[in-house]
Amino acid sequence: MGVWETVCEIRTERQRLVALTEEQLSLYLAAPQELEQELGFPVSRRIVTDRVRGAIGKKLSKMALADETDHPWVTYWLVVIDSLAGDGPFGAGLLGFKGCPDRNGEVEIGYGLDPDYQNKGHITEAVRAMIAWAFQDPQCTSVIAPNTQRVNLASNRVLAKVGMRVYAETDDALFWRIDREDRSG
Repeated sequence: MGVWETVCEIRTERQRLVALTEEQLSLYLAAPQELEQELGFPVSRRIVTDRVRGAIGKKLSKMALADETDHPWVTYWLVVIDSLAGDGPFGAGLLGFKGCPDRNGEVEIGYGLDPDYQNKGHITEAVRAMIAWAFQDPQCTSVIAPNTQRVNLASNRVLAKVGMRVYAETDDALFWRIDREDRSG
């Protein structure tokens, strides 16, 4: 077991973001019940659509080739929300970057959340925390969300709420970014 065995976690007011290891990400696809046993709480199966399954496959391929110290940039982070009903935490979503910052200092973010937890500010809180985490790395100067479909109103609202601005657009999509110097506080 390597460097990556230490869990990388971000805490926010209402949740924890846990960077999944390569094995945990594999379990999410192949045997989610085993992942739940390891974590000690249930995870959403509703977010693992065919599209997400493909994205996880790509992440696993990247993780296999990446240096372990880069895994937090390459993996998905599990959005763990403590239940208001008192029945314990729940892995309600996934978010992450598409790799390490590129030569321009840019990194692309993506995310998804279980429908039962949407429209409650959870993904906004998680995206805000991930952007703050990214900007702790001096190599990262911008976080982008290109090609966000205009019809995806919820995602566009999230990106606006976290302080991103539209830098380009097409008839179908908006291209969002936030630069380190744009952030206040």
